[in-house]
Amino acid sequence: MKLLRYVQAVLWSFIGLGRRSDMAELHRTGHPLVLVIVAVALAALLVGLLVGVAVVAVRTLG
Repeated sequence: MKLLRYVQAVLWSFIGLGRRSDMAELHRTGHPLVLVIVAVALAALLVGLLVGVAVVAVRTLG
């Protein structure tokens, strides 16, 4: 379940919300490398989703 906590922290960071105390606690008890890997994976997923939506929109309108 700790992976879910990392995902939650990264998603909150993407939109700029989240408590500083929660982040400080996660940095104290967690592994920074795992946090970076989760952030890169979620960013790639977001970019892929946006590209997919753009491709569908272009095909539909074009």
